[in-house]
Amino acid sequence: MTLEPKITSSELGTLWMTYQQKTMLYSMLQYFIAKAENPESKEIMSNLANGMDTYIKRMKAIFQEEGAVVPEGYSEKDVHIDAPTLYENYFDIHFTRVMKAVSMGMHTLHLGMVYRKDLLTLTQELTSITQQYFIKCTNYLIEKGVLVRPPHVTMPTEIEFATKQDYLKGIKFGEKRSLTTVEVAHLYHAIENNVIGLNLMKGFAQTAQNDDIKKYFTRGIKLSKQLIENFSKVLTKGDIQVPSIEGGTVTTSVVPPFSDKMMMYCTSLLCSFSLGSNAFGTSFSLRNDIPPVVMLGAKDIFDFATDGAKLLVKHGWMEEAPKMEDRKNLINK
Repeated sequence: MTLEPKITSSELGTLWMTYQQKTMLYSMLQYFIAKAENPESKEIMSNLANGMDTYIKRMKAIFQEEGAVVPEGYSEKDVHIDAPTLYENYFDIHFTRVMKAVSMGMHTLHLGMVYRKDLLTLTQELTSITQQYFIKCTNYLIEKGVLVRPPHVTMPTEIEFATKQDYLKGIKFGEKRSLTTVEVAHLYHAIENNVIGLNLMKGFAQTAQNDDIKKYFTRGIKLSKQLIENFSKVLTKGDIQVPSIEGGTVTTSVVPPFSDKMMMYCTSLLCSFSLGSNAFGTSFSLRNDIPPVVMLGAKDIFDFATDGAKLLVKHGWMEEAPKMEDRKNLINK
């Protein structure tokens, strides 16, 4: 049997990041499964959690085989299943769908960073499963009538080419040109995700145990509202009706189902996803009045994420990723 080569630094880093994310989602799913509104949603989340448990164990085994400490990640101590219901009206599947979108981006990125056969296979399998459950969640929400589709558009009947530089300024024939369907797609995606993020922050804010964490999530509520408003304005100025996006509801419970540590990590993960999505969307927005709106939002998200990292450090919750050798320190010793 051919032995696998030693794990590389990038492979260790991607494995560590994946472990953190999977243990967090697995732990949160335990609560959502316990509070599931109907058998269909419970089955989707239960099957997903069972699959994730298998991959978490596989990752643990790889760490151990390489002689690396297994990360702490997140576990049953970070979730309180007996806490009252905090989210209703399909929020659990809305949230799972967003987390699967995060995972799709993460696994695709990581696939280009690993080289060992077993890790390539692991990442490829995670990518496939993530896509399957994103589709399951999407179909489920559409069938229940709680996932609102983006606005429709008249089908094009001829091919057009931009002939003047004014096209990039958002002008066509002396007037503000219509938004392209590509631009609308990214704006709508940002609005949809921030609606889910807004409700997530509401629940986090009213159940956080530390005052500074509670204030941080309250700030997250304001940020989500501002982003939704700014992106919606771009659509309404283009005479595009912004659909009322469903995102589940938050109950009045103040009993925490999740630890402050895990809620902070979840928020940090979503901030990273949002920054990446905004950067990607901006690159495809050729009307030059759109990128400033998106980038101003990105700056606010970055500042919010940075302050969140400071709170994680303050409370001793930021688990460090594996580091490269400090050669200078070794030499001085």
